[in-house]
Order: sequence, then structure tokens, then C-alpha cells
Amino acid sequence: MFIIPVIDIRDGKCVRAIDGLGDYTSYYVNSPITIAKLFRKENFRAIHITDLDGVLSGEMKNFDLIKQISKSVDIPILLGGGINNFENAKRAIEELGVYRVVIGTAALFVPELISRIIKEYSASKVAVAIDEKLNNVVKDGWIESADITPLEFAIKMEKLGVQRIIYQDVTRVGNLSGPNIARLLEIARHTKLKITAAGGICDYRDLKALSDLQVWSIDSVTVLRAIYENKFPCQNLWRDLEKLDISLELPHVK
Repeated sequence: MFIIPVIDIRDGKCVRAIDGLGDYTSYYVNSPITIAKLFRKENFRAIHITDLDGVLSGEMKNFDLIKQISKSVDIPILLGGGINNFENAKRAIEELGVYRVVIGTAALFVPELISRIIKEYSASKVAVAIDEKLNNVVKDGWIESADITPLEFAIKMEKLGVQRIIYQDVTRVGNLSGPNIARLLEIARHTKLKITAAGGICDYRDLKALSDLQVWSIDSVTVLRAIYENKFPCQNLWRDLEKLDISLELPHVK
């Protein structure tokens, strides 16, 4: 099970979104660049970055900061948030040098964007984010229902040539309640998509549960809160932060 740590950026800081992407945000640490370097030091092989300001506005808002992160580490970066047209995708891939762009809401309403990215760059350069709430895909920062089930959306994307999705149940994001294994299995059994599980990972037991499924297509997982809050016994993140005299701001909610 390939583990990908997450850096969610809002107002230029590392944050944890709770209860959707509204006014409830827990700020972890001021410098996303420092966190990216620490993740690289801890031997993670990729980083998933979400521009939460971009999710809410529809445009990439932390472009310069993400560019600095990209230059500061030598591992692949997956980037989502505010990439809702081909020009933004092109800038992310060519100017920021990200390995893969992650498209959510735009994939629902501008499927030709997905087709063009695949045509211009290959299917490996794009992943589609499927965010679910109560068996319905949600859009625009998890605010509104899109009136399509996760499985229906996954099948639609597969027909476009998409090879990987990032699936999460938004009711589990940030609360350490575990992934929605039933939905992951449903998508895996009805498509040939590669699936990255996201949302709800609490500790190594959730990772083991996913691994024990022995479903080849569920091959990776993104983790945010459990890493930042030191839920894994092998972690050195806290020690490294202490050496740098940087504290995780837990759990200040704004």
C-alpha cells in the first residue's frame, strides 16, 4: 500500500479541513515548504498538495508557494484545487512541474478537459477526484450534490480514458473514522480503474485493512491528519519539528 502524505494549503498554511471546506479549519503549521521537506526526509515517495483556496475560488491561488515546494523536493507532486481548465492544467504540469493534476468538479461538467489532458500529456498525468456524501458525488468544495453516484461517475471517467481516481467519503475527512471500504470495493469490482483511497485514515490498522483486501486496483492511500498528529509509532515528524523549533498548532480551529 503506497502511502502519500497530504499538504492542504489555505491562507498559505498547512491546514486540516473539517466539516467540509467552510469556515472550520484547523491550522497545523505555517510553512508548507518545511512540511514538504520533512516528508521527503521521512522517505515518502510522493506528496499530494491541495490548494483549498483554489477549490473554493475555482482558480489556483497558491501558485507561487506550490512552485517553491516543487523546487524544494525531488519527489513527484500531485496537485489539486483550482485546476478547472486546460490552461491551468498546462501551467501546473509545465511551469510547476507537478507529476499529476487532480481534477474534481471540472471533470463532472467539462469532461473534454480530461480528454484533452490525456491526449496532450497521457493518462498518467491526470487523476479524477471522486468526493462522496451519502452515495452521491459532491462538488464545489463538497457543498452541493452533483446527482450522480460515485460508481456512475467512475464508470463515466473510465470511458474517457481515465486510469486513476482518488476516492473519498467527505463525511470521514478529518475525523479519523476510517475509509469507506464498501464503496472502494464497489468501484473496484465494477471498473478497471486504479484507486487511491483518501479520507478517514486513523492509524496503521486502517492501512492494514486496505492492504488485507488484496484488491490490486486499490493500491495507494493519501493520509493527512493521522500523519500530522503522529498516529504512527514509526514517525519522526514530531522530533524533527522540535529540532527546527516549529510546533504543530493543534487543534486551533478557525
